[in-house]
Amino acid sequence: MLCASSVRGWSLGFANDGRRTLAARRPRSSGFGAAAGDDHEGALVARHSVVIRLAGESGEGVISSGDILTQAAARGGYWTQTFRTYPAEIKGGPCMYQVRMGDRKIYSHGREVDLLVCFNQEAWDLHHDALGSEGAILYDTGVDIPDEYAERARPVRMEQLAKELGGSLRAKNMVAVGAVSGVIDFDTAPIEELVLRRYAHKQGVADANIAALHAGEAEGGDLSGALAIVDPVEVEEDRVLMSGNQALALGAVAAGLDYFAGYPITPASDILEWLSAKLPQTGGITIQCEDEIASLSSVLGASYAGAKAMTATSGPGLSLMSELLGLAGAAEIPCVIVDAQRGGPSTGLPTKTEQSDLAHALYGGHGEAPRVVMAPVSVADCFWAAVDAFNFAERFQVPVIILTDQGLATRMEVIERPDTSAVDRWPRVTAEGIAAEDYKRYEYTEDSVSPMGIPGQPSGQHVATGIEHDEYGNPGYTPEIHVGMQRKRWAKLDPLADGLANHVHHGEEQPEIAIIGFGSTYGSVREAVERAADEGLSIGMFYPRVLGPFPVERVREFTDNARRVIVPEVNFTGQLARLVRGECGISVDGRAKSDGLPFTAEDIYELIVVQEVTA
Repeated sequence: MLCASSVRGWSLGFANDGRRTLAARRPRSSGFGAAAGDDHEGALVARHSVVIRLAGESGEGVISSGDILTQAAARGGYWTQTFRTYPAEIKGGPCMYQVRMGDRKIYSHGREVDLLVCFNQEAWDLHHDALGSEGAILYDTGVDIPDEYAERARPVRMEQLAKELGGSLRAKNMVAVGAVSGVIDFDTAPIEELVLRRYAHKQGVADANIAALHAGEAEGGDLSGALAIVDPVEVEEDRVLMSGNQALALGAVAAGLDYFAGYPITPASDILEWLSAKLPQTGGITIQCEDEIASLSSVLGASYAGAKAMTATSGPGLSLMSELLGLAGAAEIPCVIVDAQRGGPSTGLPTKTEQSDLAHALYGGHGEAPRVVMAPVSVADCFWAAVDAFNFAERFQVPVIILTDQGLATRMEVIERPDTSAVDRWPRVTAEGIAAEDYKRYEYTEDSVSPMGIPGQPSGQHVATGIEHDEYGNPGYTPEIHVGMQRKRWAKLDPLADGLANHVHHGEEQPEIAIIGFGSTYGSVREAVERAADEGLSIGMFYPRVLGPFPVERVREFTDNARRVIVPEVNFTGQLARLVRGECGISVDGRAKSDGLPFTAEDIYELIVVQEVTA
């Protein structure tokens, strides 16, 4: 069921009040032959999932079309996962939205497109190569489709009907959504609900959009049912539809976030926007600063004062925060930083995905200051990664960096509702109860974690500084002080390397083919591993959720029997492969890509099987 959710007094606006039952399927034959997966000629077998890609010009409603389809599918009871890419320019440029929906849990957005919707000629030119061998095509009139695709392509009068029914081109996306609904035999009732809710204060606008929806459904009539999807199975668990950014923000609130400061930057801006609306309802504060340096400075000040504090940025912003990361490490001030990675160096590819900030997150900055680096593997895991990040930051008094990327940050996915009652909040050790004459802010303790004096505590007076210091915080430059403090600061993290951190494993415990990855590639790798295992290969995957400190012994144990270790990652230099080689001393087959797009399950499967065939 998709229903309203509340955490500490506020509701998730993207959930539904109840489950919808889809209308019965109309038994119709395809306009271009039997669908893929038919048992015999002429028989239509509904699919367990379909991949739909909408493409066109920014401003034509491509992204909103995808969002509407995704929300409607979720409210209809389907599992979904999406991927989107859009131009960095304010106006204009090609954009794409891909949604995969099905009656079973979905781990990747899919590669071969079952239905391609072209809003203009450029959409066809850019995306027709992604079509599956039997993929269908819907296109606006005026788009030139080659004759060899004619049997599986149908024109839809998107612009014409939008003008006739809505009075402007704004309804073009609703015509497209209606046409898609007809092709996959999808009940439009959830879509109508969304439209009515969105335009409740503008009845005429809602009516025009619904009319455009049904006109589009009729336009796709010849293909209706050709890609029919299986009815969703009734399930007991509660579900919600959210993005990676939303899940991170929700997890932070559940972890006790008090203060958020940030500066807008793609693709992390959603976190700032979401918390601006929600955090004040729980008694917290959200502030937009003048830049990323000010954001982290503000966060460190709030944390020093006793608050749980966080910021969010992307690669360029993380670079600006480097000196302050060192300050947080040296002064032992807890904080959480989300780095939603984007493609390329400098301004790079603001709206494309990449995993190229790993080395910077681990090592960026002058000197050597401790920090924890985490990488959630899914939208659901984004919630728990935020909880873990705050717990690690507070317990070990360090900055914690959460690495996501554009693909995971903006991905919309149906997930099981996070159980907020299972959230465990770890407190920081403070100076409360310690006599003033006995208090040492940076005391050498058994676990290397020192009590932190909070402003207002009578016994907690201390010097907090980024300059090297003794146990009291007084500046000191002797070799003994520096070596002693460096050992203390880094030793705090030993528990994370020795088993405290939770990592993700799937498949055989000690396989012959071992795959090691991090972050958002998890879903595609999991689908590929399951397929390869079904074919009899000895295979498994290990995804460290905490990359710094790196779980060396866990990786060595996992790869102990491996004759091949594959490391897929979305960057140019193979940063994780280098880390595994350097930390663990094992040989790996690094497979890096940096085209701004995520791996698909088919990509990973081919990496596995092609090599096995040629070996």
